[in-house]
Amino acid sequence: MILLTDRPDQSAKLQRLLSLWGPCTIADARALPRKPRAAERLLIVDLDLSGQEAVSAARAAIAKARAPGVPMLHLLRTPSARAEAQANALGARRVLPAQIEPRRLLDEVDRMLDTAGTASPAMRQNFIAASVGVGEVLSQAAAGKPLPMVAVRESVEAINRAADDLHLDGWLSMVWNHDDRTYQHCLLVAGLAAAFSRRLGFSEEARRLVTAAALLHDIGKARIAVEILNKPGALSPDELLTMRQHPVIGYEMLKSQGGFDEDVIAAARSHHEYLDGSGYPQGLAAAQIPDVVRMVTICDIYAALVERRAYREVMAPEAAYNVLAGMKGKLDPDLLRAFRAVVLPQ
Repeated sequence: MILLTDRPDQSAKLQRLLSLWGPCTIADARALPRKPRAAERLLIVDLDLSGQEAVSAARAAIAKARAPGVPMLHLLRTPSARAEAQANALGARRVLPAQIEPRRLLDEVDRMLDTAGTASPAMRQNFIAASVGVGEVLSQAAAGKPLPMVAVRESVEAINRAADDLHLDGWLSMVWNHDDRTYQHCLLVAGLAAAFSRRLGFSEEARRLVTAAALLHDIGKARIAVEILNKPGALSPDELLTMRQHPVIGYEMLKSQGGFDEDVIAAARSHHEYLDGSGYPQGLAAAQIPDVVRMVTICDIYAALVERRAYREVMAPEAAYNVLAGMKGKLDPDLLRAFRAVVLPQ
């Protein structure tokens, strides 16, 4: 997808939201090269149409950025019958207000891309709701602002309801479409944890706790530079040191804000700890690691193994589970056996 805009400095949040359905590139309409990359799946247009000169500039930019047959969605900044008519004349298949509620926008993009797969309609709606909530949480965290508790609760609820669908493959396939690595990992770990706690027969309250802990386990990464988070190859020693700070950063964020369960806070700090004491940042061991943290650690490692990356092959579920099974002394063996039924159902 391409997001064609004349205000690229204000488009990062929208780009990240749209990446729910795959790679989304921002194209500055004011500085398009002679042969810009053309949209292959969908062109989203966020351009001023307030006057004839603006409309002419928009027409020229769209002609460069749109490949033949590619559908176009136009976001109107000042919705009116006249502006909608102009957008339609420029070739828009769908016209929406730029201030549209994020869930409605993602739902419309989903329909235009026709991304229906193995997930049920209900799961897809829950996935959109969770993604919008996670986006708000990560944006606030990156800006150094308090996490929006309503968004956390709504995301947790949506993920747990999706887990009720008993179709983990559908959730995984949607998460794998997400082009933002941090979004993808948070949603994947949380979805696994929700399915895991359901498999163990947890109460609704306990399931909310586990899913919240999984959803926020990497919240500290919101304060890590994107260049480090998205680096395709191995991290340098300095970059690795910076990355290893995220558990403490996340812990301090949640602890200072208040209102989070102790297990949720513990998961942010201790999801890289191992039962044999070889983990970080504190080198905790055995009984020092709560059960909820042990569950999140299993889901976190499994998710990292099966996530899709452009620079490596996807690991098959059985192979990924075998990696966990081979980590003798590091993971809770009873929980790991129960987790097998979640990712490798008979």
